[in-house]
Amino acid sequence: MKNKTRKLVWASFLLILGLILPRLVNLAGSPTLGNLISPMHIPVFLTALILGPFYGTLIGFITPLFSTLLFAMPPVMPPITFLMAFELAAFGLIAGYLYSNKSQNIYLSLIAAMILGRFVYGLALIAVGPIFDFNPPFIPFMQGAFVTGIPGIVIQLVVIPLIVEKIKPIKEFAEFNRKVK
Repeated sequence: MKNKTRKLVWASFLLILGLILPRLVNLAGSPTLGNLISPMHIPVFLTALILGPFYGTLIGFITPLFSTLLFAMPPVMPPITFLMAFELAAFGLIAGYLYSNKSQNIYLSLIAAMILGRFVYGLALIAVGPIFDFNPPFIPFMQGAFVTGIPGIVIQLVVIPLIVEKIKPIKEFAEFNRKVK
């Protein structure tokens, strides 16, 4: 029970971080800066790597939806909110699964999730786009999603492993203390 509570607290904290971080980036620059560095992705990846695929998927899916409800960003029209919900859920599922369940290298887990998540974004466009009468040319739209994301990918590949490495000793210490009690 205590472990579930700890995970819920971590997940809640990372959800809140996923809501606040994009607002801080927008205050510091502009919405364009947010599109370039993808600040909402960082807490989702952290959730997946720290808590595993279940929480990574859950936080990935609900963060853009809550952000839209609270701050009207990302936009509902065009349906970026829904595309991001599926993309971030895929990021959380894939990174969490590869890192936690398959014990893959953190960089391999992140890169695989980033690539496959972008493909899920494209599949979501095919599925959700027509519902909202949003039918951009697929190939240029996906090229934009990949190319625009490069600065964010670089930042994520630098920052996320550093944070996870700093958190890992705290997590191991907490697990050791639970076993001793």
